[in-house]
Amino acid sequence: MAEQVKSIIDILSKAPFNKPFNIISFDNLEPLQLLQVLNDVFAYIDSRNKMDLREETPEDMAHRMLKFLSVLKYNPECSVQEFQAGIITGEKSVLYQTLVWVLQNVEGLKTRAYLGRYLVKVEVPEEILQDDEVEKINTEYIELLEEFKTVHKATDKLKSNQYTAADIKKDIQQMEQENEQLTKTIERKKARVESMANINELLAAARSLRREQERQANILEQRHGQKTAVQVAENKYQRLMSQLKELRAASQNMSVEKLMLKLEEEYKSTQYLVEEKLPKELAAKKKSCNNIQKVLLEPAMTEDDVEELLEKAQELQSELNELHQQRMSKSDNADEKLVMFRKQAMMIARKKEALAEELKECTNEWTENENELSKKKEEMRSTGAEQVLTGPEFKKYIAMIRNKGNVYKAKRSEMADLRAEVGVLARTADILQNQYNEVKQTISSMEKERGIAGYTDTQDQLEMISASKGEVDEKKGQILEDMSDMSDQLNSMISEKKAALAPIIKELRPLRGKCNELEHLHTQKKTEYDSLSASLGSNLHNLEQEVGGLRETAQGEESRHHFLMHAKQLLEAHQQKVEEELAIYKNSDPAVRKSSLREQYNRKIQEQDNLGKALRAKQKTVREQHAPNVTQMAMWRDLQQLLGVKAAVLQRTTEVEVGKENILIL
Repeated sequence: MAEQVKSIIDILSKAPFNKPFNIISFDNLEPLQLLQVLNDVFAYIDSRNKMDLREETPEDMAHRMLKFLSVLKYNPECSVQEFQAGIITGEKSVLYQTLVWVLQNVEGLKTRAYLGRYLVKVEVPEEILQDDEVEKINTEYIELLEEFKTVHKATDKLKSNQYTAADIKKDIQQMEQENEQLTKTIERKKARVESMANINELLAAARSLRREQERQANILEQRHGQKTAVQVAENKYQRLMSQLKELRAASQNMSVEKLMLKLEEEYKSTQYLVEEKLPKELAAKKKSCNNIQKVLLEPAMTEDDVEELLEKAQELQSELNELHQQRMSKSDNADEKLVMFRKQAMMIARKKEALAEELKECTNEWTENENELSKKKEEMRSTGAEQVLTGPEFKKYIAMIRNKGNVYKAKRSEMADLRAEVGVLARTADILQNQYNEVKQTISSMEKERGIAGYTDTQDQLEMISASKGEVDEKKGQILEDMSDMSDQLNSMISEKKAALAPIIKELRPLRGKCNELEHLHTQKKTEYDSLSASLGSNLHNLEQEVGGLRETAQGEESRHHFLMHAKQLLEAHQQKVEEELAIYKNSDPAVRKSSLREQYNRKIQEQDNLGKALRAKQKTVREQHAPNVTQMAMWRDLQQLLGVKAAVLQRTTEVEVGKENILIL
């Protein structure tokens, strides 16, 4: 762990993290602080993880981090449950391993996180994909994923190609030369065309040709879309037909009673899961989450606290055991049957839960197998390797399957008989072996007493063995007779069910023909509708383009109109101001003329001229008095310095005189 901490600190101390940790400070970090360091590293890889963990609940934090690590394809060394618990509680060993793995390849994980944001495919169940719109959207989604992969690869390829400045300048010069050549060519073509008499007609024909070419391109694009839709519909039709064949094949060997029994069993199992098992699991999960939340909210515990809690738990467990023993001792004999029934009920409940778990695992496995089967079928359809059976071939295939089923049932019954016989014989052998051992001990004791070889006892034992074997053979024959009777009963029941289903099958045949006719009629009507919709769509697109162009022209003209109106209003305001100024200027009244702008500006000009003259006079006075003032300032500085020197000399003289007076003369 010390090496892990050292490697983590070395990487975090460098750019772009710049976290000045040492071994002691990093080891003393609290779990929340250590989780914040891990989250900061995640934020550098993907900016969506940038946040303060104190503002986020532990459940949301753990869910976000685990989801991000799954996108990065991180495989922890411990189990998934331990890793989740370590992330929630801030376990140092788990966080150190995660930090080492992430910091060793930060740039690669950054690219993986960027791609994972767009390339993590959303799995849609097969039941939801039965809807046409959902299937269409899913197809577009897959196409966009493939397009993103192609564009990303092209971008990486362009980034890897390094162009120098000289190459770019050369390309620019080449483009400029080509531009000049194209400009000259266009000018020559214009000069050649302008002399033609029917230039307007040719331009109109060129415009119409360009429109028709654009229309042709749109029609080709629509045709491509229709082909894609037809291909999707054919794939869906083939998938539905294969499902229908499978359902029909399954229904041929299943009666209505068996189907109802199967549905009842599925309903009961689903009801048990929904009403009993899932609520219990949900309550247990909630209780576990609440306990974890309580533990997280409590302050950090020392070893003494943990030992104290363990002692309390042991005391409570011992008290619980004592109470249980007292209860068992006080129970009467009358409750023994009730206790037995309770134990049986508990055993049945446990078996039920175990079967529910097994059912859940089988259901998940069945779903995975169904998905894998559908993928394999799609691959076969895409490669064209799928073989569709015709009517006679399918009947032969069904007959072959039935024969194999009958052979399998016969072999299975024979195997069951053989297994039963083996079990009986094994049990008989065990009994005979025990009896043989007892007789052998008796014979040995008698031989010791009488000195006889024990021939009579051995012969009796052999007779008993032959008699028991005869009984076993009789039981075996009786069992075989019972099985033959049961087989006859089953065959009679199958023939009765076939006779009952025969009229229903006859009624179904004309309905199938009618269904085929309706499907053919629906296909024709749909083709007509698609063609009419395509023609109307192309006309509508052209009209929308024309309307859009006219709207843009109208908006431009309207904005130009508003601009000209505002300019006109401004000019009118200026003209009115000029007319008012001329009227005031032409008026002979001096009071009115003073309110004109000309008079106001003249007064301001006069004031500024007077102010300028006063400032120039003041400047002249300052210039004339500058030299005497400078001389006077120098004299004042010299006088100040002289007075300072005199004050210093006077202070020294005073100190010397005081020192002489303090001398004692003997």
